[in-house]
Amino acid sequence: MAEVTTSTAANFIPEIWRDAIMDFAMRRFQLRNQVSDFSSLMSGGGDILHIPKVAEDTVSSVLSSGSAVSYSANTDGEVQLAVDQHAVEAKRIGDHVRIQESADLFNAYAKSMGYSIAKYIEKYIAVDVMQTATGNDVTLGTDNTFTTALIRSGLQKLLDAGHDYADGETYFYMSPAAYMSALSLQDFHDASRRGDGQNPNVSGSTGSVYGMPTFVSTDWDDDGGTGDETASIFKRESIYFAAQLEPRVQSAYDIDYLSTSVVVDCLFGATLSHATSSTALGIVNFNNPS
Repeated sequence: MAEVTTSTAANFIPEIWRDAIMDFAMRRFQLRNQVSDFSSLMSGGGDILHIPKVAEDTVSSVLSSGSAVSYSANTDGEVQLAVDQHAVEAKRIGDHVRIQESADLFNAYAKSMGYSIAKYIEKYIAVDVMQTATGNDVTLGTDNTFTTALIRSGLQKLLDAGHDYADGETYFYMSPAAYMSALSLQDFHDASRRGDGQNPNVSGSTGSVYGMPTFVSTDWDDDGGTGDETASIFKRESIYFAAQLEPRVQSAYDIDYLSTSVVVDCLFGATLSHATSSTALGIVNFNNPS
C-alpha cells in the first residue's frame, strides 16, 4: 500500500515552505541592503525607534594664552522611525493541489510569496520614502531623458551639501526608460571617455556612473507623468530602515476547507534621515518636466 512519507510530501512540510519562501525573499532584497538598517535596535519592543541626531560641531573660539577653555552646548535632535508597515501575503492550498502537486508548482508558489513580500518592502522604501524628498530635485528637459550635464547638476547638489558621491555608499536608480537613456550617453559607453574596458553596448549595463553603482527598477516611473520621479541618486545614510519582524512563514491545516493555509508577514518601517525639503538630505530625485 502506498504511503505518504516525509519524502513524498516534503513540499508541504512547514520548514520546507519557510526555507523556500525566505530564500526567494532574501534573494530579491536589493534596495533594503543599501540603506541604513537599525533592525537590531528593535529587539526591545516598541513601535517607534528614536535615533539621535547629533548636531555638527564648529570651533567657537580660539584659545588665547592664559585663557580658560570655552565650552559649547549642542542642541541635538532625533529622527523618529515608526515601524508601522505590516506586509502580509497568504495562500490557501487545497488538498487536491497537494495530491496533484509537483516540485515546479511548489517552487512557483514559494517564489511568488517570497517575491511579493520583498517587492512590497523595496517599493515602500523607493516610492513612499525616497521619492518624497524634494530638497535637491532636478527637472529633466524631456521625459525620461538624461544628459551628462543633468546628472552632474545632481551631483553638485550633493557636493554642495557636503556629501561624497564616490564613497561606495551612493547609488543611482533609474526607471527602465531613463536607464536606456543613460546607456546612450557617450560618456558612459565610449571606451575612450570611460577610461576602462567596459562597454555597455556589449554588457547591457553601465556598471557605474561617475563612480556610483547603477540599477534599473520599475519602482521609478517612466510613463511620462508630470513631475514623476524617473531616477534617484541617494546615499545609504539618507534613509533609515528597521524590521521588527523579519519575513515570517506560518502554516496550518484547515479541516473545514480541506486545505493548508500559508501566511508570510513582515513588520517594518522606513523614513528619511532629514526633512523631505532639506538640501542636507543625501538624495537627488530626477523628475519629468511639467
